Amino acid sequence: MNTGKGGCSGSSERRVVPAVNALVMAMRLAWVVGGMAWGAAAFAQSTTPTTDATTNASSKTQGKQDDGKASEKNAKQLQQVTVTGSNIRSVDVADAQPVITISRVDIERQGFATVGQLLQNVSSAATPDLSMSAPGDLGPNQGGQFINLRGLGAPRTLVLVDGQRIGAAHGGYTNVNVIPVSIIDHIDVLANGASAVYGSDAIAGVINIITRKDFNGVELNTYNGMYAPHGDGEQSQYDVTFGKSTDRWGVVFSASYQNQEPVWTSSRDFSSYPWTDRHPLYGRSYVGFQPIISNATFPDGSQHAVVLNQGGDPSNLNDYHRVVRQTYGPDGDVVSPGDYTYNRDSGHQYMLHTADLTKNLYLDTHYKVTDNITARFNAGYNLDNEKATAGTATLYSGMGGHDNFPSVLSADSYYNPYNQPGQTPQDVNFYRRIAGDTYNSYNKPKNTRYSAGLDGVFSLGEHTFNWDVNYYDSKITGVNTRTGYFNLPNAANALGPSFLGSDGAVHCGTPGNVIAGCVPLNPLGNITQSMLDYLMINSVERYGSEEKAASADFGGDLFSLPGGQFTFATGVQHRSVSGYDEPDAFAAAGNSTDGAVGPNHGGYSLNEAYAEFNAPFLKDLPGAKSLSLDAAIRYSDYNNFGSTTNASFKLTWQPFDDLLVRASYGTGFRAPTVNDLYQGLYNAGGFTDPCDAVFGPSTYGYSPVVAQRCQTGFGGVAGVPANFRQIDNTGQPVTQPETTGITESFNGGNPHLKPETSYNGQVGFVYSPSWLQGFNASVDYWRYNIRNLITGITNDQVLANCYQYGITSSCTQFQRQAGTGQIINLMNLETNAGWQKTSGYDFSFAYALPEYAIGRFKLGLTGTYVTSYNMLPTVGSAVVYGTGIASAQTAMSVWRLRGNFTVDWAWHDFGATWTMRYFSPLKAPCAFPPPDARTAFPCTLPNYYAPGQGTQPMTQIASVTFDDVQVYWKAPWKATISLGANNVFNRKGPYIYGGYAGSDTPYNYNASYDIGRYVYLRYQQKF
Repeated sequence: MNTGKGGCSGSSERRVVPAVNALVMAMRLAWVVGGMAWGAAAFAQSTTPTTDATTNASSKTQGKQDDGKASEKNAKQLQQVTVTGSNIRSVDVADAQPVITISRVDIERQGFATVGQLLQNVSSAATPDLSMSAPGDLGPNQGGQFINLRGLGAPRTLVLVDGQRIGAAHGGYTNVNVIPVSIIDHIDVLANGASAVYGSDAIAGVINIITRKDFNGVELNTYNGMYAPHGDGEQSQYDVTFGKSTDRWGVVFSASYQNQEPVWTSSRDFSSYPWTDRHPLYGRSYVGFQPIISNATFPDGSQHAVVLNQGGDPSNLNDYHRVVRQTYGPDGDVVSPGDYTYNRDSGHQYMLHTADLTKNLYLDTHYKVTDNITARFNAGYNLDNEKATAGTATLYSGMGGHDNFPSVLSADSYYNPYNQPGQTPQDVNFYRRIAGDTYNSYNKPKNTRYSAGLDGVFSLGEHTFNWDVNYYDSKITGVNTRTGYFNLPNAANALGPSFLGSDGAVHCGTPGNVIAGCVPLNPLGNITQSMLDYLMINSVERYGSEEKAASADFGGDLFSLPGGQFTFATGVQHRSVSGYDEPDAFAAAGNSTDGAVGPNHGGYSLNEAYAEFNAPFLKDLPGAKSLSLDAAIRYSDYNNFGSTTNASFKLTWQPFDDLLVRASYGTGFRAPTVNDLYQGLYNAGGFTDPCDAVFGPSTYGYSPVVAQRCQTGFGGVAGVPANFRQIDNTGQPVTQPETTGITESFNGGNPHLKPETSYNGQVGFVYSPSWLQGFNASVDYWRYNIRNLITGITNDQVLANCYQYGITSSCTQFQRQAGTGQIINLMNLETNAGWQKTSGYDFSFAYALPEYAIGRFKLGLTGTYVTSYNMLPTVGSAVVYGTGIASAQTAMSVWRLRGNFTVDWAWHDFGATWTMRYFSPLKAPCAFPPPDARTAFPCTLPNYYAPGQGTQPMTQIASVTFDDVQVYWKAPWKATISLGANNVFNRKGPYIYGGYAGSDTPYNYNASYDIGRYVYLRYQQKF
């Protein structure tokens, strides 16, 4: 990779200049070609009309269904088809990479109402980074669905609509649910790197949503479903689509409405208790709705936590009792909860699936200016209203983590039970959940997008050329309002000194110094509405992002080769990306329990130029029915980090009619997102100073190198004395590792980030035997290697990078205070660190049986087998081997095998589909490994050897298969009625105790597994 601007070398700057000039020349060329097209329109009248540029070729995994002897006229038409994974309008490159095509019929035959639900069941998709099962992940991405191909992370999967970027939030996540199902013609899933064709983010693959174009008539669709027998999660969807198409113009308009009701944790066995229904008393808390004093003083001077007796007087210390601990059985399970009775997962305190109300409008139109020039315009509008509930609001001392607002009940408070005759006054630390007040997040994102362009075709002699110019603008704006938080300055006033006035009311402050407007708080007694009104505060976050691009493309065929026409495509694009996130200013200042996160805003722009060619070398020869090579290169010049060039090569070889062999290799990259670069600062917690004489040596490997650098100084950081001690924010030597120093440390974005880089390869075959008509098979081996991962690291890793690994740039992320030597201003920003590698096989088998008297049958099997999934999180860490493991280290559940088997039957106007979705077994770290005696929680592989880590006790997790069924009837009045059930047998996936690592859910259940039987009715009416 060449680096340029943003503090990079002068030689790199010199390389950028000719590249920019090349971009300008290429752009001029594209516009000149466009002008030529207008002038050549009359000459081009005889050219065969082009097929729509976004029309998809036949399924890429199904092999070739013709005899390879299409007429020259048909060949010319086929050259105008753009396929996912290539910029060349030719079907010859369609088979070079494994692309799964989900047709509209496939969509209608499955019981999923949204694009996200549909794509999550593609076998190459992994556990989602963010899921609807994590309502605590509040913010701009709440309620969305994000596809994580290959387990490489949703930001590394590029989402397109008709070949153009849909636009991601400023954090790099693209919510696929903003595209309504009603407008989709088909979806292409390319699980292969494609940066040379599409640029940044296409590291893991590409999802290309192709919309309906030539549509005539009116279509109404309704979808209604719910979980049964649970009777929740109701989902209603209604859409209407109008279309009219002629030889000259076409228009498609669609409006849709979708309402998704929530599912509550209390309604499912695995989420109704902290450690599932099999251990209903385990994991509960003593902090419930009964008031707790955590520092009650006993006669011997010791302090313990006490809880108010039911019906007791909160001002009478005799009405409290010391917290009764749980009682455990021989197997380690709880047999008596004592005072640990609070179950946060009961009732309507947490949503298992969040609520969502979505409205969509979509318009697509095209008009033939001439027979060979077409003007196009489309626009989309999406409005979401999302609600998430994530627990009960809790009052407690120290809430908000702000030293200026300790939230302690003052010894001089009227409500302090120690402020009574005969008691020694003292401040009171307390805990108390507020019944009826929950943490709610109301997220309202709005997505608007439009694109406009011209495309055309013309001929020069026997050669056909195509061109297009396009512009698009995609914008996301939103407001996230959160409730359940406390105003810390008001809490300090309300918990401070108070007194009973002559008017019989309690007032904040002291006699003669009343705090106006303050309502005294009684955290141990009856909390009135007026107390809550003074204390509670909403937190309002505003965010947005915008992506704009102008592009010009030119391509066609240049000359003949033995295997056919040499075709090419070239183009240029200018794109700009910007975003902002404005947290609540009051909260950002540390005045709210919502936390202190600074605002961020910023953006970047880039110029790109690409070229691609396809060379069919051989055709109709012994051992070479066809042989072709496709090569692409893309140059990207960013105004922040510099430039990068990426290439890809795809080879297809058909030794005989029935067999196609394919291989590809490419490099890729992912540019830092706006959030990666400019995220606001927030508290990063504690750290262990490498030079601390007590805790430093063990934390940093007892390294003599570290000790030497501590004494002499290193990387511009001054040395410290041999017996140096780290002190905490009270000025005392730390008594444990990971303690906050004399100043806070901060996480945040890093404007000096470099892009992630990658390479990927694939080799496989497609077999369509002539001796078995209707059968197709494909097998592909794939491999990815990603470097310079953009990631967050720990404070200790920042210090280790400096002192232990000698990375001097890390030494600039903190200073030592003059005179004391204490670490100050530790800035733990996003960084490039580590690598990730994965490999495996994709396979697909399909068989359309001959038609029988009882109907037509089709069988289909698709799957992904992962052979390796390894990562190095950061410098100096051990390699993590994650294949077949559910692990917090990989933040993933990596199934070795995921597969879908489908049987489809059709007879006259009736049909049915049965689908089996398979997840292979997993291993997971034991929740309580030996010698822990809690045998109630399985640890079936106590001596498991983990590569690179040694013996690591694990437990075996079973496989699971979910079955879906649908039956339909095509009614004579142009209607189709479908009735179906997903997970028809109401299967539950396996539990993993201690948390389902990496599935972005707080429950012992994977977010990819079904949460019950879902029954639905779909009605479609055409006019």
